[in-house]
Amino acid sequence: MSWKFALEPYIKNPGGFESDEVIFYDDKVVIIRDKFAKSVCHLLVLIRDPQLTRQHPTTALTLKVQNDLDQYIDRAQDYAYKDFTSRYKPLKLDPFFGSDDEFNDKYSFIDSFIQVGVHSVPSMANLHIHVMTKDLNSDRLKNKKHYNSFTTDFFVNWDKLPLDQVPDPKATEEQYLKNHDLICQYCSQNFSNKFAKLRQHLTQEFDQHFRAV
Repeated sequence: MSWKFALEPYIKNPGGFESDEVIFYDDKVVIIRDKFAKSVCHLLVLIRDPQLTRQHPTTALTLKVQNDLDQYIDRAQDYAYKDFTSRYKPLKLDPFFGSDDEFNDKYSFIDSFIQVGVHSVPSMANLHIHVMTKDLNSDRLKNKKHYNSFTTDFFVNWDKLPLDQVPDPKATEEQYLKNHDLICQYCSQNFSNKFAKLRQHLTQEFDQHFRAV
């Protein structure tokens, strides 16, 4: 099976996977841990509707569809909050949190440190929604395209959906994945095209901001 269809087995047979891989499913969605997580907690919400799953997420996620999915997005965010806060405590609050209370409070944590959305040019055939912490602390974050796909407007946030039309793939990738500078998610330092330096910097930033419990 082509890697583009790697999410399909989860949609068709979620019960065939371990509970640490598939964290929830019902007849409408499957929520999984991304095998190639780009942050400490990176989940994918997969839609099981056979027609909707093959549509482009930027236009398929209408307000009606979003309303139907909101309970699942909430579930994924709740999981990400519990997962991260059970493993880490804050050392440095800025720029994500104003106080320890904001880190510990589920709603402020979700608002400040979890991003929900889709890629404007998806790499997988099945519609999937990313729910992830903003730390971007992962060995799976291997190149400029990976980083910019989550930190630029290539990533379309949940509250910006749906778009009026599907973005032009070539122009969008050129603008955001190829030509856009690498900007640190923590301190806004510009690393131009120097991904290796950014990657080292991100590790330092994470270690300055969080400690393992």
